[in-house]
Amino acid sequence: MSDQPAISRDVDGVGLTYGLCAIVIWGSFPLYFKQTELFGFLSVYGHRALWAMPFMLLVLLLMRSWRGVVLVFRSRRLLLPIMMTSLIVAVQQALYIWGIFSERIVELSMGFYLVPAFSILLGCLFFNERISKAQWVAVGLSVSGVAALVIFLGENPWLGVTMGFTFTIYSAIRKRLSVEPAVGLFLETVPLFFIGLWFVIQFPLQDDQSVFSLSGLLLPFSAVYTILPILLYVMASRRMPLSLLGTLFYLAPTGTFLIGVAVYDEVFSLIHMVAFLLIWSGLGIYLWAGRAKQ
Repeated sequence: MSDQPAISRDVDGVGLTYGLCAIVIWGSFPLYFKQTELFGFLSVYGHRALWAMPFMLLVLLLMRSWRGVVLVFRSRRLLLPIMMTSLIVAVQQALYIWGIFSERIVELSMGFYLVPAFSILLGCLFFNERISKAQWVAVGLSVSGVAALVIFLGENPWLGVTMGFTFTIYSAIRKRLSVEPAVGLFLETVPLFFIGLWFVIQFPLQDDQSVFSLSGLLLPFSAVYTILPILLYVMASRRMPLSLLGTLFYLAPTGTFLIGVAVYDEVFSLIHMVAFLLIWSGLGIYLWAGRAKQ
């Protein structure tokens, strides 16, 4: 008989609390990073990358998970994909922070709504997965939403599309790696540490700015703020059904979307509304089709 505890299919209060806390933090990222805008994109990005590894190092020490780190370093089959996901995270972080500073928060939220469509296409093209008619409809609606922005507004929503696509690739790689989540997350922060160190050295804070000031503390804490929801999400996944947790996840980009429109007054025209309705409809069909298979 296995010593590993079975994952409960019931929803308990603790697991739901973990999941909702993760979602609230994810959705509030624009509010947080807007407060760091005075330091400039390059400095904020550098500090976010730099401080991630020390925080994850502390997490590993508390979890006593060093054995998993050693096992990955001994296996090229595991180490190379982790390094690849680390580079994806580096690009995503840069685009996300830049998108917030560039008043493209609504577009960033769109990218995460597109993840199901990208997941379906990725499974079909590279993993020979069978795609149902409902899933094809979901893809068609999502693509139509993006096309509406391009055709009627002449917009190029490359930022949202890139965020959605890279997140899909990242998830596909990590899903197939038998690496403990905390261990994988720590290893991903190792290359980021050196990238961040270079940025911090090359683009130092101005003379009247300090990381030890009240506002300056937002810079190192940004690593904690962005990694904490991932850890909470993982803990929630061990206490509640993944189907429900995956559905709740889409509350995060919804929060981001509402912040962009209501708090920062980003442009949201009738065409934007039509485009998002198409994308949201595709997401709804995707989630319905997933539950119908269970």
